[in-house]
Amino acid sequence: MRIKFFKVCLLLFAAGVLVVSGGSQPTSAEELSAVVRVSKANVRKAPDKNSQQLFSLRRNSKVKVLEERDQWFHIVTDTGRRGWLFGSLLRIVKPQKIEPEIDFFSGSLTPDQEVFFAAIVGRLKQRLAAVTLRRFELVVSEIDGPPEAAEEAGKQNSWLLLLKIPFSQSIYQQEKGVDLEVGTVDLLLYQEYLKVMLESRDLLLEEIKKKSQVWLRSGEAASAVRVVLALKSENGDEVCLSGFRERGFPAFNDYMILEIHGFSRFFLRSAIPASVAEFNKFVLPPPQLPDGSRSPAALAYDFFGFAY
Repeated sequence: MRIKFFKVCLLLFAAGVLVVSGGSQPTSAEELSAVVRVSKANVRKAPDKNSQQLFSLRRNSKVKVLEERDQWFHIVTDTGRRGWLFGSLLRIVKPQKIEPEIDFFSGSLTPDQEVFFAAIVGRLKQRLAAVTLRRFELVVSEIDGPPEAAEEAGKQNSWLLLLKIPFSQSIYQQEKGVDLEVGTVDLLLYQEYLKVMLESRDLLLEEIKKKSQVWLRSGEAASAVRVVLALKSENGDEVCLSGFRERGFPAFNDYMILEIHGFSRFFLRSAIPASVAEFNKFVLPPPQLPDGSRSPAALAYDFFGFAY
């Protein structure tokens, strides 16, 4: 059984439906914990060794780090006392990472293929572990390649690896920073996801090469694997992104697919910037047409929470 939506999604990446052209201080340390590493640490009123001493803490005392400034930490104890400690007096405790929950969906797989993808899911859980519990969806679909993809020795089939990532406008606006202009989507936030999925693609291609009898049907010469990330909002709207490696670094393609409730699925495309770093900052086309009406790109502005 094939997964119809993802078959359409893969074909859309290959052919396209609608293309809209466009152009190309103190450090916060919230959520950090630390312990005193010396027998006695003097907590001061300001980040200065000559500042007034407020109180002292003994070895292994636990504190929360509120701010870092010039090698000093602004700390708060469990009883609410605050002050500044020099950085060398503390040992930062890295928060424990939690493996995410990953819901796995696929078409019909053979037992050997199921074993392989179970290992991929386990690897993703390790690679995507974070300090907060998250939930993803991994969708795997085998799709017969189009006739034009045929090679001399036979046809080529395709695999789609799609990772759905929960998306929130508020979190995105908070994390993307204030240096980006309205209409610029910071895909650098999702570069690590792309990197991990490209690694999964490489593992699948290697597996297919080693065990072609498990993965290739009669008459098929090779397989192609397409990696897609889908940012999924709470109302079910999605933005699909694909990518590749550029000089060893994961880089996103210059187009995205929007799947918005009540609208046909369509492409948005931007000009390709010169560098890889800029390439992962997607510049949306204008949200309005020359006559002042909303362009299809306006849906992307809505999705990412841009005001225009």
